[in-house]
Amino acid sequence: MPRSMTGFGSGKIDREGRCITVELRSVNNRFLELSFRLPRSLYSLESSLRDTLRSRLQRGRVSVSVSEERNPNHVPSIRIDRGRAKSYAEALRGMQSDLGIGGDIQLDHLLSIGDLLSTEETDDDRQQLCDMTREALSIAIDELVEVSSIEGKNLGSDLRSRMDQFLAEKEIIVKHIDGMINQYRDRLTQRLEEVLTDNRIDPTRLETEIAIVADKLDISEEIVRLDSHISLFSETLSKENVVGKKLGFILQEMGRETNTISSKSWLVEVSQTAIRMKEILEQVREQVQNLE
Repeated sequence: MPRSMTGFGSGKIDREGRCITVELRSVNNRFLELSFRLPRSLYSLESSLRDTLRSRLQRGRVSVSVSEERNPNHVPSIRIDRGRAKSYAEALRGMQSDLGIGGDIQLDHLLSIGDLLSTEETDDDRQQLCDMTREALSIAIDELVEVSSIEGKNLGSDLRSRMDQFLAEKEIIVKHIDGMINQYRDRLTQRLEEVLTDNRIDPTRLETEIAIVADKLDISEEIVRLDSHISLFSETLSKENVVGKKLGFILQEMGRETNTISSKSWLVEVSQTAIRMKEILEQVREQVQNLE
């Protein structure tokens, strides 16, 4: 079954005093568009996460949010940049001398500058954080796919129902095909008899004109192509892959054939039916835009 492009998924990994949470939100989009909100410690992982998402998803605007929480009882190692602190202190003393400002330089003066203290992590710590994030992302993608598959199944049922309506309307037109030419012949003959009262109607010429018009009014080829498009639509909708774009192309062709049928027909019943068919196609097109 096809998948919807709208959905939500989350994954959470809690391990050794750390908790990584990944949330995915997807909405409709013509292509796959990814946006990330990551903690600074995971900036370098964005490219890898992007590749993972592209391998599982095909279309949609997906927002990726990653958050990191630490156990309050976990005490990280703190690294002090002593060289930078010394440079700041010397610069402050220089400013005091240049500006004639007295007083002593306090520790809180240096700490207010920032960038002097940082959490020190080992390579193993960073690797563990990356592994946890990938695991959480995988869980979030699985949930997103599950949710979008359920929605896709509902959309598929709705599309089949609307396509059944379209097929029923098409059959109404098919019932009028055989009678269209005969009705046109009777109508034309009657009009000529009203205008030409001296029996100057040439039966051979009349049949020739009717044959020419019949060829222009013939919609049998359009009906055959329309049947083919309907079958292809149903077949494509049953496949378990990305079908949104292909269904959109099929609908374009169905709309083209329906417009041709409408323009060729002079019967009010056929024209009205064609209008209802175009309304159904527009409803189907709006729903197809939600499919991946």
